[in-house]
Amino acid sequence: MIRKKLRRDYKPKFWKNDRKLLRLTTSLQVDVPLDLQQGNMFDKWVEEKDSVELETQVLFRVDEFGFFLYWVCEGREGDVLELSQLNDVRSGDQPRDSRLHATLVKTHGESYKEKSLTICSGLDMVNINSFTIICPDVNTAKIWRDGLRLLTNNIKINNICPMMSLRKHWMR
Repeated sequence: MIRKKLRRDYKPKFWKNDRKLLRLTTSLQVDVPLDLQQGNMFDKWVEEKDSVELETQVLFRVDEFGFFLYWVCEGREGDVLELSQLNDVRSGDQPRDSRLHATLVKTHGESYKEKSLTICSGLDMVNINSFTIICPDVNTAKIWRDGLRLLTNNIKINNICPMMSLRKHWMR
């Protein structure tokens, strides 16, 4: 039996494939805007059939890979939304509850609709949940709206490879 002497720099074929896969996963990664990674403090309100909930000074941020939107309110537990479940990010609307409307006008002024965003999410297009955030100014609202649209309207994020999917589940 003849033994083949291996060189020190020899690597099996599957290692080469792993490097290609690693290059592929990094090329499919979407660049998350720095403002979204660092996060901002917003006011958040949710209006459902019977209840209205207003949270002030909520920290919102997106992870470095663009998988999740995190938010945490002081004194409460944080919450996570997977960005692949985000359906729409649009300019905010006026609440139906008059007391909430009066509170928002008192806190943010009459122009709070211009600096608010409504974020809609759900697994399908029938059962959709939405909440509205109010940014400190119009420019911040535009940055967050464009940044979230960049991440959600992206085929790359919805069709990631198995290695990125494992990383995503590990991060959660």
